[in-house]
Amino acid sequence: MQKRLPFFYGWMIVITMAIVTMAQTASFNPVLGIFLKPITAEFEWSRATFAGAISVGTISGGFFSIVVGPLLDKFGPRWILFLAFFFIGWAILGLSFIQELWHFYGVIISMRTIVSGVIAMSVGVVISKWFIDRRGRAQALASTGTRIGNSFMPLYVQTLISGYGWRVGAMGLGILTWSVTLIPTILFLRRRPEDLGLVPDGNTDRVDGNTENERASSKLDLSLDRKQAMRTPAFYFILFATSSLYYGGAGINFNLFPFFTDQGIDPDTAVRVMTTWALISAVGGLLVGFFAEKIHVRFLMSGIIIIVSLGIGLLSFVNNARTAYLFAFAHGIPWGGIPMLQQLVWADYFGRESQGAIRGVTTPVQMLMNAMGPLTTTLIFDATGSYEAIFRIFAVGFLFAGLILLLAKPPNLVEITNSQN
Repeated sequence: MQKRLPFFYGWMIVITMAIVTMAQTASFNPVLGIFLKPITAEFEWSRATFAGAISVGTISGGFFSIVVGPLLDKFGPRWILFLAFFFIGWAILGLSFIQELWHFYGVIISMRTIVSGVIAMSVGVVISKWFIDRRGRAQALASTGTRIGNSFMPLYVQTLISGYGWRVGAMGLGILTWSVTLIPTILFLRRRPEDLGLVPDGNTDRVDGNTENERASSKLDLSLDRKQAMRTPAFYFILFATSSLYYGGAGINFNLFPFFTDQGIDPDTAVRVMTTWALISAVGGLLVGFFAEKIHVRFLMSGIIIIVSLGIGLLSFVNNARTAYLFAFAHGIPWGGIPMLQQLVWADYFGRESQGAIRGVTTPVQMLMNAMGPLTTTLIFDATGSYEAIFRIFAVGFLFAGLILLLAKPPNLVEITNSQN
């Protein structure tokens, strides 16, 4: 295949995964947050009731990933992601027909199980198989889809809701999800470069079977299996830090739109602020991706997380459109690097061969924290009528996560081998 193409096929994988990351935002918290007020107003539900469905679905997805992770290693992402988007499209369409609380929970749980247990995890696994030296920029480009989706999807949904109501908004979102994902995933995704006679990063030397190409590399392609990875202290430091990011990030993202409107910002302006925030994040993510090839992920990720914690602190000062835009710029630039770094750190520490199996173990913990973020935030809001306390907790949590990550010393294969003997 490579002889018929003027470029490394891995970049086609990156483009396809960028489409995947963009489309998955249809089920992400910023988009679901757009539906929060109109749905809770129509059915007279509390915000915590709404968030509870997201939490249950996210936790379900975490456990589902235990099965999906090894399947990604063995069979690749092609049919797995095609089927995931086929069913998630139906789930989103189903949102437009709900009449009872159990309808809502069934739809949201199905949607979040798929996005949390299959789609969100697959990005890091797939890219890590195709790149080593250029993994930072490849992961950054693929993750840019998330920021484009977070900038476009809420605006798209809010436009439909403003003009036609939230049920039409859900229907339009489901159709859009199908239209951009089904064909690219089935046509272009492949398991790993060796299956096409290639090696990572675009070296066109052929390899036989599973034999790795011996080459000079700025990164050691150290591949640990799941048991070896779990014997290292770094595994648990990284798991703690990334789980903290999922907790705070989900809590903020889900409540950002209602928070802005609670501060007196009209919905159309609020969604434009979120669009600006997401686009700024996309630029930040690309910059961080290139830095990731020069700076060890431990130090880069720690620094970015600490800066993000300062940005979260700015939410206490948001009381009009001007201060909301200030938050969008100050928080958006460093925040853009977080999704990419959350994917990159596992591959850089533990290699590419068992990424699916490793992420299948870590994802349940991360998704549990991801589920608790929106639920905790809405419970505190329902009790106090304010987001101020929980936003401060998130800021402190991010700061602590950044400091903990500095303790994650990269694994030493010799030490791991000796510990097994």
